[in-house]
Amino acid sequence: MTDSVRLKWLLTESDARAGTEAGTLPLLSVSISWGVRRREASDTTTRAAAEDLSNYKLCRAGDLVINRMRAFQGALGIAPEDGVVSPDYAVLRVDPTVDKRWLNYFLTSEFTVATMASLVRGIGGTEAGNVRTPRLNVSDLQSMTVPAVSADEQRAIADYLDRETARIDTLLEEQQRLIEMLRERRKDLVRAAVLGSVNPFSPPAEAAFTAIGHHFSVTLGKMLDAGKMVRSEDQMLPYIRAGNIQDAGLKLDDVKHMPYSEEEAANLNLLEGDLLVVEGGAVGTNVLLREDMPGWSFQKTVNRLRPLSDWSSAWLGYVLRTYRDVGVIDIVCNRSTIPHLTAEKLRAMRVPSVDPQDQVRVAATLDRQTAEIDVLIAETERFVELSKERRSALITAAVTGQIDVREVV
Repeated sequence: MTDSVRLKWLLTESDARAGTEAGTLPLLSVSISWGVRRREASDTTTRAAAEDLSNYKLCRAGDLVINRMRAFQGALGIAPEDGVVSPDYAVLRVDPTVDKRWLNYFLTSEFTVATMASLVRGIGGTEAGNVRTPRLNVSDLQSMTVPAVSADEQRAIADYLDRETARIDTLLEEQQRLIEMLRERRKDLVRAAVLGSVNPFSPPAEAAFTAIGHHFSVTLGKMLDAGKMVRSEDQMLPYIRAGNIQDAGLKLDDVKHMPYSEEEAANLNLLEGDLLVVEGGAVGTNVLLREDMPGWSFQKTVNRLRPLSDWSSAWLGYVLRTYRDVGVIDIVCNRSTIPHLTAEKLRAMRVPSVDPQDQVRVAATLDRQTAEIDVLIAETERFVELSKERRSALITAAVTGQIDVREVV
């Protein structure tokens, strides 16, 4: 497929506005993941739509709709029905001789998305003192070329990709369900081990509970003050923030630094056995330090819990994750506002009063059992990523002529 044709001969921009049709047509949105579809009321992945949609763009079934600010990431697709879309989108009518499925595959392929990325305007620059928003101009899109293949060959490629991607998508759905089942199994395992049959919302009178603050010191990290002058005697230390704390452990591929005085560094140090609990964000998510972290500290979005006695930090970490998963922490943090699990709230939070030796035994058992589940989850997630890569490579190979679909059974 050496011959090619410019997209300007196949795509014509339409700027028709919805006007009086706005109230009779569905609102459509564009996503990297699913292309073009109706925007559901529960869809929080896009900005809230304006109440008045009369100035929104009109698109017809079969039109190409592009989110110009994310087109270079694959945010485009063929409209499955008549509808209205954001005025920021581009709507293009497709020449009737073109198989729209083939065009959609071509435009969302790795090869084409990479080409679009090279044409995006506005990245890293400023205009009139403002940061320019990266976007793909329609004229740049129309300057791109597509292989000049016959309608029959377009149809054959689209049929092949419909069939093969459907198989991969079915496999991906099965693997995603397996991951969710494993995660639920993990939660159930932990909940049964740390709470048994006790309902934390209405525990029986005979159930013994105690405040965390009786057994752990709770310390909030240092506030980040970007405008504060750094003193000559301050130390620039790496610090743990909420985003570094995940169920799988510390994620330290993106670490920031800020100044600490000698006293702050000593008071906000990190030692083996400390439990770091997210204060703002994914509240209640926590990680246990298995070794000292000399030269590190933590920020105000994190609480450090340090044992005052022989209570187990590992066991408490499992309890707090269970409290998070079943909704106890939501109630403590008052989810009607921005959630914060403050040091005061953590100290006052009541947890089951369990003999420390039993805590150690339960935590060790859960460490072993959850590690086995975590391995299965990681293996399945890796398989999902490989399948997605296979799907993407298959589309690129088919639309660029690297494989002849007529020879593939």
